[in-house]
This record gives sequence, C-alpha cells and structure tokens, in this order.
Amino acid sequence: MKKIVLFLALALGMANGFADDSKQVSEKMARDAVAQWNAVLHSGNIDALMRLYANNAVVLLPNGKTAKDKQAIRRFWKQLLDSNPNHFKLDLTDVIYAKDDTVVSSVRWVNKEDGLEYSYDGVIYNVFKRQADGSWKAQAQRWN
Repeated sequence: MKKIVLFLALALGMANGFADDSKQVSEKMARDAVAQWNAVLHSGNIDALMRLYANNAVVLLPNGKTAKDKQAIRRFWKQLLDSNPNHFKLDLTDVIYAKDDTVVSSVRWVNKEDGLEYSYDGVIYNVFKRQADGSWKAQAQRWN
C-alpha cells in the first residue's frame, strides 16, 4: 500500500520542477527507457519485458486491479500481447518528476495496425528506479 501511495503522490505532480540539467538527464533516461520498452514490445518477448520491471514492481491495471508480483504482471502482458502481437508502442509524453534514483514519466499507449497508429486517451504513468547495477527498471506503473 505504501508503494501505491508514493506512486500516486509522485504521479499526481507533488514535485514542482527540477533544474534544467537534471531535467535533460531525466528526459534522456525516460526516452531511452521508452525506446527499450518499444524494442521489447516489438519483439513480443515476455521474458525480456519482465526484466524491465524491478523485482518488487507493482502495476495498477486498466481494470482497476493491482498486479503485486511478477507472475500477475506477466499474466497481464501475456494476455495483452497474445491479443495483438507486435502492434503496440509507447510515446513519451512527459517527465513529471526526477531525483537521483527516481524518474516519474507518462507515456501514451499506441496501437499500430496496417501502417496506421491509434493513440488512446489513457496515459500510463511509470516510476523508474535506478538499480544497484545502474540500470533503470519500472518500480510502479499505473494504467489510466
């Protein structure tokens, strides 16, 4: 519950901005993360997708339920990707907050079909945390 409250507080914009240099670094990290997610989404590799999440990640699903472990997160993605493989991508819309080891960003979910892209009104909020090895992984995610 603590994670969800922290995530919601960050995603709703408790931070009031940050220095330009920090913002540029954060935006680059977020762009790089989105590019990595898009490459994995395009490959359809569920194992690679799961490696983008921290071990204790939490995902607030579009149906209002919460996936609190990697098995539940895997089931969500498997169902989604099985329904329309290699047809999804993410577009970075904003870096909401950044500080040392945490970046909160929002992305738009896009469905690609027959050369056309359909963007949905919903937004996905991501809380990325820097890991001990220097990589960035999704700690919390909210599908809205």
